[in-house]
Amino acid sequence: MLIQLLIIQVITFVGLIFLLRILFYRQLSSAVNRLKRLHEENLAREEVLKKELEKARQEKEIELAKAKEEGEEILKEAREKAAKIAEEGQALAKQEAQKLLEKGSAELKKAEAEMQAGSQERAVDFSVELLKFTFSQQGMQALQHVLLEELIDEISKLPQDKFTVKSAQAKVTSAYALNSQEKEKITKILTEKMGSAMALEQAVDEQLLAGLVIQVGALTIDGSLKNKLRKVVPLLKKAP
Repeated sequence: MLIQLLIIQVITFVGLIFLLRILFYRQLSSAVNRLKRLHEENLAREEVLKKELEKARQEKEIELAKAKEEGEEILKEAREKAAKIAEEGQALAKQEAQKLLEKGSAELKKAEAEMQAGSQERAVDFSVELLKFTFSQQGMQALQHVLLEELIDEISKLPQDKFTVKSAQAKVTSAYALNSQEKEKITKILTEKMGSAMALEQAVDEQLLAGLVIQVGALTIDGSLKNKLRKVVPLLKKAP
């Protein structure tokens, strides 16, 4: 009886072990299958992720290449604009420099002309003072007579179209008073040139030194010694 009981217990124990083994195997197989499915899913996800990463990398490279190209284009345009601005700036600076140079040259010429005119006028004044001390009053009066004859000769040689002024009176300013013969000669030559009788208005200006100035309306004929000196002084400066 005891042996039968032991046999039954052993059979029962073996049956339980077998049953437990079957159950464990099923659970293990199910777990392995789940792990396998998860692994396959992970591999699939990993493949998708790799593809997405590759696609993202390619898109990034394309964007970087495009950005680089745009950057180079922007740099090129910036260089061209900078070169153009520099060129325009140089041209503008050159124009300004040329204007300043021309302005400076014009001002220099003007200053030179003013200095030359002032120098010539001082030379004339010096010559006048020198003649005052060199010639006596009688000598100056004689010189005036000579200058008057020269002026009458010059007037006679002037073309008729120079005397288009309509006036019946002439003002004669001389360093010394004119005598009757001198007045007559002046009146005669002016009447011939004007084509009508002329009346003389006489004035004396000792600053002329010698000679005379005739004014008919807007026409002025300067035959004074001072005017002749103004014409001679520049010629003296040019002489070697």
